[in-house]
Amino acid sequence: MASSLRIATVSYVDDNFGDNLIGTSFRALLEVALENYGLSSDDYELAPLSLKGFDESQLERCDAIFFAGGGLFGQSYLGFYEHMDRITAAADERGIPVVFSSMGLNNMGAEDGRVDAIAQIVNRRCVRALSVRENLPLFQEVAKDAPFEVRQVADPATWTKFVYGMTDVVPDGTIGINVVRGGLFRANQRDWGLSQEMSYLADLVTRADSHGMTPKLYTNGSLGDNNTLRFFAEKHGLSDDQIILPQTTREVVQAIATRSKIASIRMHSSIISYSFGIPAVALEWNDKLPHFYEAIGHPERVLPFDKWDAEQTFQILDQASSAPEDNPKYTAYLMSTYAHIHEALGAHVLNSDASAQRYDFRSVADSLVARSQIIDTDEFDLRHKLGKAERAYLKQFTSGRKNRTKLGTLTKKVDSLSSEVKSLSSEVESLTQQNAELQTEINRRFSTRLARYVRRVTRR
Repeated sequence: MASSLRIATVSYVDDNFGDNLIGTSFRALLEVALENYGLSSDDYELAPLSLKGFDESQLERCDAIFFAGGGLFGQSYLGFYEHMDRITAAADERGIPVVFSSMGLNNMGAEDGRVDAIAQIVNRRCVRALSVRENLPLFQEVAKDAPFEVRQVADPATWTKFVYGMTDVVPDGTIGINVVRGGLFRANQRDWGLSQEMSYLADLVTRADSHGMTPKLYTNGSLGDNNTLRFFAEKHGLSDDQIILPQTTREVVQAIATRSKIASIRMHSSIISYSFGIPAVALEWNDKLPHFYEAIGHPERVLPFDKWDAEQTFQILDQASSAPEDNPKYTAYLMSTYAHIHEALGAHVLNSDASAQRYDFRSVADSLVARSQIIDTDEFDLRHKLGKAERAYLKQFTSGRKNRTKLGTLTKKVDSLSSEVKSLSSEVESLTQQNAELQTEINRRFSTRLARYVRRVTRR
């Protein structure tokens, strides 16, 4: 195989490191699949392609595009759809094969022409394969005329335990409590604000203590989530060793890996927990949560909106069991993703027999663990997060300058108006004095005339 093989991988990058974990896990699985076909790292190049920073020049010498997964088809406030449309349109023009793996909808319903929008993408000639992690019936409907079968697979991050080579960790008796920014819920049509979340978290901490489990509060890394946890910790007097503020994807994984139970909120907090076999319960703030828990056979572990309370969480956690990797359902779920990547790679990129001997679960897991030492995303994560923090500061700084300039202009205007008011006040005072003098003169003249009139009448 010539070393010119170049595959672009598309994933969303954020400081909510669950999104980054999708891309990291997918690329690791793709590398294992390439190895499975007999290729070494010298035979190919995996080129990360920015979802929101896409430039058509990135498709030069590109042999295939793989979308790594996640809820990218949603037309929600996150604004993913338009970028996917641009990338696939460019691929269609160039005849570059596109493979969608582990895709989701991210709270996107089937109204207002959105189904047609999905269909426009998945039915492009360049799209050769499509697997989804949720909402299979909808994708099957929109792709019913496509020359491939849509299948349901796991999120690539279900392989996290092996991707990071953390196969020897053991539960430490603590409970992990996932914290998110207060605005997340209302942004997803759940009427639940920061004060309600604070009460829920405080109740979880109290119940954890009463259950003899040390609570460890953590986030998935985003600025908003971290600051919410800082606020909560200060308000409730938590010690530093009770809170974890991840700055990289690896630190999110480490924050979860050794817990005995997880009270989850974010999607990939649940997925990482499942990868390590840790029982978890989640709040249903987004449609993707019940889809995931249904897929792993535990729909009861997602609390519907009217049951969001700590007592319900602990009742379910008390009954929840782990997901050991020797469970056939666990291994089959993880392998669904690898099987799709392996088959799509052989059929649409390498032109190899897709039925060629495919690694079994143990071989994939061992290969991922062997590669875990070369995963080096920490600097990228830190730089991305620092850049986002700087942009947030710049926005605040710029907004502050604009407000100060506006305040200065208004202050000058107020000063000018004050001067005008003072001038007008003096004028009013002068007019009032003149009016008083005129009134005195009028009264005097009236009195004089009245007196004359009275004298004339008297003489008659």
